[in-house]
Amino acid sequence: PELKPRVDRSPKCATQVSSKVNSTWYPASSFSSSVPTVKLFIDGKFVESKSDKWFDIHNPATNEVIGRVPQATKAEMDAAVASCKRAFPAWADTSVLSRQQVLLRYQQLIKENLKEIAKLITLEQGKTLADAEGDVFRGLQ
Repeated sequence: PELKPRVDRSPKCATQVSSKVNSTWYPASSFSSSVPTVKLFIDGKFVESKSDKWFDIHNPATNEVIGRVPQATKAEMDAAVASCKRAFPAWADTSVLSRQQVLLRYQQLIKENLKEIAKLITLEQGKTLADAEGDVFRGLQ
């Protein structure tokens, strides 16, 4: 039988993201004065990318550039993967009950930030706010 790679669900990756959601859901710095750029999340921290290649995020209703996402460099990708690999052994040894608590906290943070998340979905996908809120709720199920 062919072995499939294990999905990395390390706590450092999961809990660090969930603990950051409340205060920095859309971490950004100024690429230009009006268009935010998304930072990379590596080793439990938001960091500026050293990439010179960026993807524009467009509002589909207006085609306005509403943000830019870096195309991570090989070194940045390697650093992110290495961080998750380092964190994985601890996560693998984490009890089901503890993992459940991490995911329940993540779910709570999503609920607390539902309006902000829905606004971002509306900007990025052109959906109505009500439809975007429904997407977030369905994602929690």
